[in-house]
Amino acid sequence: MDTNVVQRCHARGLADRRTGRFSLAALPPLIRLRWGPRIAIDRDDIARVGSALAAAGSTTLPLLVEVTKLEEISWEARAAILAHDLPARVAVLGEDAVDLVLTAFLVRARAEVRFFTERDEAETWLLRG
Repeated sequence: MDTNVVQRCHARGLADRRTGRFSLAALPPLIRLRWGPRIAIDRDDIARVGSALAAAGSTTLPLLVEVTKLEEISWEARAAILAHDLPARVAVLGEDAVDLVLTAFLVRARAEVRFFTERDEAETWLLRG
């Protein structure tokens, strides 16, 4: 486990945490995961995010995942995402069709997942569930 990612997590929730590749923040009533632009997400990235969420006890809040011009999500990362217990609702906020295609594999997740290009629509959908 990467202790740098979870060091600012505490019993009451998840503090804003930034790494070079992503930021993770509790914005009650949801969690925001923002990936850096133009990155390739690998299995280690997913493990770090999962550890931070679990350590904070924040796995039940809806999750807003922001992506910007993703370059790749490795097959190992995809398998790791699908193996995690995701919140009941996950909104993926992207910019274009490439972001949509790269995140489309999430439709196989046990969670309800939708893709959005507008933040207000994504947040409204997340919070109405």
